[in-house]
Amino acid sequence: MSLGKKSKLPRKPTPPAAAFADPRRAAAPSGSTSRPVRYLELTVEERDRLEPAQALVIDGAGRECFRGLTIAESLEFLTLQRIGLDNDDQRFLKLVLLGDLHEAAQIRFRAT
Repeated sequence: MSLGKKSKLPRKPTPPAAAFADPRRAAAPSGSTSRPVRYLELTVEERDRLEPAQALVIDGAGRECFRGLTIAESLEFLTLQRIGLDNDDQRFLKLVLLGDLHEAAQIRFRAT
């Protein structure tokens, strides 16, 4: 096929740019189409410690979770954090791993 010839195949129409949702958008638009945010069940003391550090984010499904962790990891991290040093060895290692993931995400967030 030479560069000067046009293809005989029909071109697909492209939808307007407004038809695509912006995945970088932080909050859903106000109105009936927005989902309510589902917050983690935190104590007042936990929320007072986490919110100033901006350690909590809202994921794409409208659930509050720890920065850098999925909702499942966030729930597990919260449970393990509350148990603290009374965890068995395997759970304590999981607590450290999830804490490291969260802290790495916090460091990346502060760097931007």
